[in-house]
Amino acid sequence: MGFVGDIFKLTKQAKEIDKDFHPGDQARAATEKMKAMNESFAAANTALTTGTPAKAQVVSMGMTTGSLNADPIMPIDFVVLQEGRPPRPVSAQVVVPYAQLYRVMPGATLAVRISETDPDSIAVDWAAPV
Repeated sequence: MGFVGDIFKLTKQAKEIDKDFHPGDQARAATEKMKAMNESFAAANTALTTGTPAKAQVVSMGMTTGSLNADPIMPIDFVVLQEGRPPRPVSAQVVVPYAQLYRVMPGATLAVRISETDPDSIAVDWAAPV
């Protein structure tokens, strides 16, 4: 039908999309995600400052989920190797400094700190030797 027909078709499709679009719901979901991220970062910060030192082997990592101060946030699966305890799996969202990206690969061992109150909350100590 040509250009006018295409415009009509696009307008009709936009109205269909708008039926399910609820900005308030999207804002609430985004707020909940930010709240969960803030809690995760607060727990990691506590682990980094007061946690028990250990080592963790990278099992896998996912695509970056965002960035913080231009550093990527990556989901990483670890096997935590803590002295006096059996190895155990832990997953975390980790802010990886660009200068440290080369260290994050399956099989790599990283220095971590484990929260004393929540053993599943870990933080990578990028400054510590491995």
